[in-house]
Amino acid sequence: MKRVFMLPNFIIVGAPKAGTTSLYHYLSEHPQVFMSEPKEVNFFSKDEIEEQGLYYQDFKAKDLDSYEKLFDKGIDKKAVGEGSVSYLFYPETPAKIKALLPAVKIIMLLRDPVARGYSHYLMDYRLGLVDVPYKEIVLKTSTHKNAHLYYQQYVELGLYYEQVKRYLELFGKEQVKIYFQEDLRQDTQKIIFDLYEFLEIDPSNIPNIEREHNAFSMPKSNVVHKLYTSYFIRTLLSVVFPEALKEKIKNELFERKKKPALEENLREQLLDIYRQDIQNLESFLNKDLSVWYEEITNA
Repeated sequence: MKRVFMLPNFIIVGAPKAGTTSLYHYLSEHPQVFMSEPKEVNFFSKDEIEEQGLYYQDFKAKDLDSYEKLFDKGIDKKAVGEGSVSYLFYPETPAKIKALLPAVKIIMLLRDPVARGYSHYLMDYRLGLVDVPYKEIVLKTSTHKNAHLYYQQYVELGLYYEQVKRYLELFGKEQVKIYFQEDLRQDTQKIIFDLYEFLEIDPSNIPNIEREHNAFSMPKSNVVHKLYTSYFIRTLLSVVFPEALKEKIKNELFERKKKPALEENLREQLLDIYRQDIQNLESFLNKDLSVWYEEITNA
């Protein structure tokens, strides 16, 4: 039998640590939606990640054939998607997506960049991917060989203006939907229904919005920590287990913890980096984002 090829008709492109995992799981519950396993395949950003020698090096599709195979089971679904959050940052990625998927719908979820970057750092610290103090990364005083990559991941990824602009100018407003984590937390159901309308799927299906996905947690023991910081173990889990099962395993081995507070003076220094970019984004989107740079929020 001739194989029928399937490609996504929507992509969640980022930002990292902004709630995209929750969106992924909410959409996965809808009977008309197929989401890739795993969530992040990094197909359109793999060249940049490899060229940089980025410490993640996490690819689930290295060529078009393997990318297409990820969506084989979605042939009977109305909405087929993936959620590689690396796609938002790299300048070349939108054009690559457009060349292969000109009609694809783009979904973005943005978060206060100070909180986003610190949350990203804490996640990588927990995974054993970084052992440099956050302050040294932000102030560029670290001599670690990956210091420039850490700065990119925890600071530059939060400079959203140019990233958002690239997608809107290339795909147009009709194909791009932008949400904010603050709105998702305040009225999850409203955002979900708006997303359903954007994807043209049945709005009567309501996902389990009470469950928080990818919340801050720490290993329950040193043994778990050592296992989880192993690149081999993480890769094995990523390849072998589906997203839902991985989340169950994580919930059993990790426990919710209160995040360590971000130093106030460091937050102010980060705001100095982000303020103009946020204001540029405000003007471009015609949306008030002053809460990001005027109020003191918990990172």
